[in-house]
Amino acid sequence: MSKRVFTKVLASTINVQAGIGSEVEQNSILQWLVQEDIEVIAVSLAICCSMPSENDGFTKLEAEISQVAVAKQDGLILAGVATEGWNTTPAGICETNCNESIVFPLGLAVPVKEEGYLHLNAVGVGKSAGVSGYQVVATIFYTKKGSR
Repeated sequence: MSKRVFTKVLASTINVQAGIGSEVEQNSILQWLVQEDIEVIAVSLAICCSMPSENDGFTKLEAEISQVAVAKQDGLILAGVATEGWNTTPAGICETNCNESIVFPLGLAVPVKEEGYLHLNAVGVGKSAGVSGYQVVATIFYTKKGSR
């Protein structure tokens, strides 16, 4: 017998500020308060640089779907990395976008209790004179516990 699969999409534009290259955590950018017991059976994550800084330098964004509201901690379900580099002389831009997914084998899942949270966290590194904007879209596939 099969179970119905539901989806939840978390999408945001995340800016990576100009800086000297140190990591800047952006915790719980988006959060989903689950209204009933669920089981996460798959997650997909896409990250792309939609607004290059157009200044010499490099930026990197690590985004994740996690059970905790702090980046790079236990409770991580899926993470991905995208980068953007820019040079004005000679003119050139290099982007590395991200498309990651995880599908748990049949019978395995990440349980999330009613009134539990799932979070979109990020860590950015900016070694540029400008701000870079990244589009992040996470799709969470889940079943409702106890339903068919």
